[in-house]
Amino acid sequence: MTGRSESAPEARPFQATYDIIGSLPVEVLLDIVKYFGPADVFRCQRTSKRWRSIFSSDSIIKFFLRETLMFLGIEGVDVSAADAIDYFKWQHRLLRVQPVKKIFLPWPQTSDVPLNIAYRSRRLYYCLPGDDAYEFEMLDLETGERLTWTEDEAIKMDQWYHRLSDRYVVFNAYETSNLIAWDTHTLQRYTRQLPCSFHHTSIHKDKAVIVDYGSNPLDDYESEPLFPIYIWDLSSNRFQKVSTFPNLYLWHMNANEGILVAFEIDWDKHPPEVQETKWTVTGQLVNRKQFPLSLSDCRTDRKVFELSESRIRLLDLSTNITFSHRKTMAQLCFYSDTLRRGLWISLMYDQAIDKLSARLDDDSPPVYGMVNTSDTAILTPKMKYTWDKNLKVFRVFHRDLGMVDMLPYQMDARELHTCEFLRLQLISEVPAPSDRDEIMELIMEGLNRLPLRIFGDREVLGVASCDGIQLWLFNPNFTLNLPNAMPFLPMEESG
Repeated sequence: MTGRSESAPEARPFQATYDIIGSLPVEVLLDIVKYFGPADVFRCQRTSKRWRSIFSSDSIIKFFLRETLMFLGIEGVDVSAADAIDYFKWQHRLLRVQPVKKIFLPWPQTSDVPLNIAYRSRRLYYCLPGDDAYEFEMLDLETGERLTWTEDEAIKMDQWYHRLSDRYVVFNAYETSNLIAWDTHTLQRYTRQLPCSFHHTSIHKDKAVIVDYGSNPLDDYESEPLFPIYIWDLSSNRFQKVSTFPNLYLWHMNANEGILVAFEIDWDKHPPEVQETKWTVTGQLVNRKQFPLSLSDCRTDRKVFELSESRIRLLDLSTNITFSHRKTMAQLCFYSDTLRRGLWISLMYDQAIDKLSARLDDDSPPVYGMVNTSDTAILTPKMKYTWDKNLKVFRVFHRDLGMVDMLPYQMDARELHTCEFLRLQLISEVPAPSDRDEIMELIMEGLNRLPLRIFGDREVLGVASCDGIQLWLFNPNFTLNLPNAMPFLPMEESG
């Protein structure tokens, strides 16, 4: 026997010989991939041929396509499996703020900064203030066609608000009872004097819904709220009061069927009790039902304030937003007198299944205030972009993931006035010598023209400044056709 010891066998790396994932039934795989995103599925497809076959199966693709269409707010759209990849990329780009393309559309050099910008169904609408009248322009982003007309009556009003449908534009002047509508196909003009001065107007195809809140000021917490609703049928030019709704918090207009759905909520009951009523456009009651409002979607680690210590306030009525004529969302705020802060809850009505749900908004602002919709674009039922004027950044919020991304505004090289305006805003926040009064005067003058206004939908986000509009395209299959549009040139790359 020799003194030399035998060497130990060389250790070999462990190699799995059994594909656990590949052996699972499709039903189990579907339960697993519910926790994935489309990007995770793409990565799994690159793992092996077997995994590519599994994660390219019709059942998994259909599951993710259904979830993606729900995220985009276009459930029910017929999309083939071959086109699913485009929709997955579309959702991913919205989540990561990675547009397919950016362009810059300058304002006409002969005009002042346009007012009251609106966007719907690939059409951009704005008005240009003139010396004697207001010139209105509507631009089709898909074809490049422009429609312009002049509204002489607008010169009597300080500020106009408007809504767009696929065919009509409706204007209601601030603190007046005048309502004007234009048929963009025929350029026929309709006028209506309303029985109320303070109101919110929304337009759904050819039905304008007017909610009167002038008799119940939002700051008056003592009186019982009363909200009469009127419907102006532009196809027949018929104006009809539907009913008066105490405690109105959400409404939905189904223009195809001519049905208005109204929700009144009694927050003094636990759980809150909802009365849902359905009406025809002529004011006939079709259906009435009551049910408790489930707050199960509101996270249990956040306390809903006791109503004896809080105030419930209907926020800016323009937050009553409808997506694809199917879902309508509104935002409410519970304000605690004791804690001096607000808790924001979103109500969502899905007309397809006739269901009202409530969800907590985790991106609620630190201080209570009205929603400034010119600073916020709710692109899908689950995603919104907000311009934070104090931090000079965008806040991007996803309702399910609960994430808030902060990103600065990247300017185009031609946004010189906007750049100077934001610079002066920053200077005004720091004590300055004798020129501070002059700077503050410039700031106050500029505040009358919001430095950034954002708008859009799931396809396009528009960021309008003093110099023009940045258009961010997220739909990979949507191509703009604008002769005056310029390629986006980041300011830091312009030298």
